[in-house]
Parts: sequence; C-alpha cells; structure tokens
Amino acid sequence: MRLSEAVSSFDSYSRRARIYPGMLVVLPIALISGLLTNNKPLVALTPILLSAGTLFLVGNIVRALGQRTQQRLVRQWDGMPTTKLLRFREAQNQVMFQRRRQALETLLGGPLPTKRQEAANPQKADEAYVAATRSLIAHVRSRPGQFPLVDHENATYGYARNLLGVKPLALIVLTASFAADTVIYLHDKLTAPLVVIGALHLGLAAVWLFFIRAAWVRQAADTYAERLFEALDLPPAPAGLHSHESQDQAPSAPAE
Repeated sequence: MRLSEAVSSFDSYSRRARIYPGMLVVLPIALISGLLTNNKPLVALTPILLSAGTLFLVGNIVRALGQRTQQRLVRQWDGMPTTKLLRFREAQNQVMFQRRRQALETLLGGPLPTKRQEAANPQKADEAYVAATRSLIAHVRSRPGQFPLVDHENATYGYARNLLGVKPLALIVLTASFAADTVIYLHDKLTAPLVVIGALHLGLAAVWLFFIRAAWVRQAADTYAERLFEALDLPPAPAGLHSHESQDQAPSAPAE
C-alpha cells in the first residue's frame, strides 16, 4: 500500500485535522532518513508500517494531544467562542446577537437563558449554551454537504488545535534532527543535500515557533463559531433533532 492510498482511506476531517499534523511532526526525521538511505529502506518499510495501522495510531495520538490542549485553551478563553457568542455580557452586535438567539431557540423548540438568568447563574447559563450549540452541530451533521463552509472551518480549527497540541513533540523531533544534521556535517562536511535539508529544518522550526500559537488557534475557533451559527439562516431540520456530544471535531466539544 502506498502512503497516498493509506492517507486517502481516512475521511476528509481525519486527514486534515489528525493525519497531516502527525506527518508534519515526523517530517524532519523523514528528510534525514532520505538523505542517509536514499529512501530505499523507507520504501521497503512503508507497507509494513501502514499495515500495522501506524497512521491510525498517529491520528489518535494527535487527537488526544489536541483535546488536552483544547481543555487548557478553554480555561484561558473563559469558554469556547460558540458559547461566548451566546452570552449577553459579551454581545457586540445586538442585532446579530438577537437574531442568532431567536433562530437557535426556534431550532431547539425552547428558550435560552434570559439576561437576568445569565447574570444570576453564569455557569448554568453556559451549560445551556453548550447544550444548544451541540444541538446545532447535530442539525448541521444531519444535513451532510449542505454546509461546506462549516465543514471547512471545522477541519481548519481541528488542524490548528491539533498542531498546537503536538508542538512540544515536534520541537523535540526538530532538536534531535538538528543534532543529526550536525553529526552528518562533521562526518561528511557540507554537501548540497545537507544544505537543503538543514534549510528545511530551519524553516519548519520557524513555523512551529512563530506561527503555531494559541492566537492562531483562537482565530480558527472564532471563524468556525461564526460559520456554525450562520447555518441558522437555513430552514431547521425535521423534528426529532437531539443533542449529542461533538467529540473532538468542533469548538463546542465536551472539553467545554
């Protein structure tokens, strides 16, 4: 089995949000291995690694680290963006705020906490907002293909969150790779392939250090929340809608 075939066997969300971050973590090692072995041993080992479910294991490790990171971020943010968009105390555009809440109440078939109820018990109100958001997610998932922007931003958020989750591991791998670059230089001196790989390692280090940050994840979460609530502009799904856990795919996940 080829690597591309193994990757394509996963659904779009799993590829973008779980598999690709894991592949970026091991990319520095793959570059060095290619330099040292001309890829022949790697080609021979690829079917064995893929048949052992390596990519599935990598995806689950990335997911677990991403969820752990989300729990930390939720505490820093004082709630997920989906929850904050429903709070009276954080409303910025009153027209959009009221329209969003009215549409969500129509979808739920019941009222959300009032301004007085939220002020009296913010935690209980947040719990109601989380439950309402999960019902909206269930509404979106019950109509596959009808909300492409929501699906796209959902995967973008998962990708950003999971990259931040594996960042410490990626930096460890890069540190080991720089050490390997040094050993190769001392043994073979400066060669053209080593210059290219060293430059790629430096570029990856810059990306991990200066781009993969909590602020980037927050931006992705905010965008997803906006696109998710835009789904309320379409007619509600048929009766029988029930709330369920979002697992790790959306910013209103159980970590909240």
